Amino acid sequence: MAQEAVEPAGDGSVIVVAATGVAEDIETTGKAITVLDELEIESVQGGDIARVLQRVPGVTLNRNGGVGSTSAVRIRGSSNDQVLTLIDGVRVADPSSIANGYDFTNLLPGNVERIEVLRGTNSTIWGSSAVGGVVLVTTARPRTGGSVSVEYGSRDTLYLSGDAGYAGDRFGITAYGSLYDTEGFSALAAGTEKDGFRQEAFGANGYAALSDSLTLRASVRHADSLVDIDNFGDTADTQDTDQTSLSVSAEAMVDNVEIVASYSFAKTDRVSTSIFGPFIADGSLNRVDLRTRAPVAAGVTLHSGGYFEWTDYRTNFGGDDKLERRGAYAQLDYDAGPLHLAAGARLDDGTLFGSEVTLGADASYRFSETVRARASFGQGYKAPSLFQLYDAFSGNPALTPEESTNFDFGLDFGERGGMAFGAVTLFYRDIENQIDFDPGTFVYFNTGQARAQGVEVEAGFNPVPRLGLQAVYTFLDTENRSGANAGNALGRRPRHSATLAADWTTPLAGLVLGADLRIVGSSFDNDANTVRLDGYEVLDLRVSLPVGSIFEVFGRVENVWDEDYQTAAGFNTAGRGVFGGVRARF
Repeated sequence: MAQEAVEPAGDGSVIVVAATGVAEDIETTGKAITVLDELEIESVQGGDIARVLQRVPGVTLNRNGGVGSTSAVRIRGSSNDQVLTLIDGVRVADPSSIANGYDFTNLLPGNVERIEVLRGTNSTIWGSSAVGGVVLVTTARPRTGGSVSVEYGSRDTLYLSGDAGYAGDRFGITAYGSLYDTEGFSALAAGTEKDGFRQEAFGANGYAALSDSLTLRASVRHADSLVDIDNFGDTADTQDTDQTSLSVSAEAMVDNVEIVASYSFAKTDRVSTSIFGPFIADGSLNRVDLRTRAPVAAGVTLHSGGYFEWTDYRTNFGGDDKLERRGAYAQLDYDAGPLHLAAGARLDDGTLFGSEVTLGADASYRFSETVRARASFGQGYKAPSLFQLYDAFSGNPALTPEESTNFDFGLDFGERGGMAFGAVTLFYRDIENQIDFDPGTFVYFNTGQARAQGVEVEAGFNPVPRLGLQAVYTFLDTENRSGANAGNALGRRPRHSATLAADWTTPLAGLVLGADLRIVGSSFDNDANTVRLDGYEVLDLRVSLPVGSIFEVFGRVENVWDEDYQTAAGFNTAGRGVFGGVRARF
């Protein structure tokens, strides 16, 4: 569902949308949520979204090559299609893909202003796919002024991005765009042919306040990507992906009841070339949403809403089908001083696989100004994709949704971004009816059962005003609980992962020195646990220097140690690279 626009709180509090679908103070939810703001995203530098997301506990990413190659984000050991991703309120997963997951290769961070990551199940609010978590991405919001960034570096990589806009009391609009072009390196570990990537992206966000109680908002985004791929050997195969999304919404306040009505559209067109000929796939989504927030008693708020959605996909191998879904939810929130309680339920109905009921609840309690406890329970579900249902060769119309049960409990100390911050979260998720592929019958079927449990740790410390230190660590224990691989760990889920970051603003004319160290333990590439992926440590060094009030020069060295590692067996990752650029703000 389209989320409400998030404006800065102005009082230092952190506003989130992932908990209820509308803007709330993060203190009023028991969900585990991390927010990456514009300054943090910009400080990481470059066009690789993986280097940004690795700062979130519980998040790992697998990629078949360099930037532009197929990129799968997992949260707490989920599969990529069990993570719901929205950009400017639009569900951007490709309905024509095998499992209806979002390929993060289509998202570069240059025009991204905010990333909100909810870790854990929240299908009560968000519906299908919100099993492992929810990722909400916000691109450049309306503001007066703009920026331009240009960088160049290793592998003949050029990255341009910029935005310009106006924001007033009643009207605002910002337009943005980016160009990324790289010669790349061989995606295939045993290959020699370079696999390049080029993406052109542009979009706009705007609002119009028709009155003090009615505001219209709109957004549009388009990305055209062309990447060389090595899925069938060291070849000249390519994949051309066009992705378009848009949303329009109306936000109204009627007798203290907040109402958000929206329409969203997303379309993904893919053309892949290989020795087997071209594969053409088109998928689209149309969705209408309604959300409300209403006070019903002292300290009690009712969140409710509903939606109607229709998706379709077409391929040149006979696929041409549609699916309709509709649903509604309600959640009661109670806030009294340091205590927060919430409980809700959701009913979804599909045209093929019937109804699905999910329940959810969360709680938090602040013991003092620096200590807060939180907990959440959630049932989740993931509807079968159109491909899994209707593909002419392997589809199964009898498939039912995957189902999950999630628990987590955490303690927060201080506030993220403050002088000192710490958080520890224990989590457990059980999945049933997981959709698997039968290599004997070549048909998808419901049989899988899986478990994921672990611990997430976050820490931040500013020992002196100009020095910031951050650390995130995840211990993840997964188990396949059905079929021939029962008892094995789930593939591509490392047991240990951590990111350490440091930023120091020196006394030398505002020069900033930064470093990021990513440490990932070993894992298996497959569920059979026969192919091993070694652990790795990757160090990036960063520097930036303001030049006057408008310009900034920056640079970095990625993979300083030139670590040779893989996140998907048989596919390369980038070696050492040196990049530099200039940014201007006006």
